[in-house]
Amino acid sequence: MLLTLMQITNFEVPSLSLWILAWLFLIIGLVTLMILIIYTRYGREISIKLSVISIVITSVLLGFSIHFFLLNFGI
Repeated sequence: MLLTLMQITNFEVPSLSLWILAWLFLIIGLVTLMILIIYTRYGREISIKLSVISIVITSVLLGFSIHFFLLNFGI
């Protein structure tokens, strides 16, 4: 019963708010990933706190963006 309720019909449209959040999280996640890469490559002093914080922020934002994209596609 639950599986038949969750099936996608042709008349469903993606949620605009989820679509915007997915793109926003994807862009912010990629920017923080680039900051982490540049910082670890060219940074003179290694800060473990900054590295851990940027890794956590990047993984959470990219995870949510992938999740929101999959929700929009009905998967």
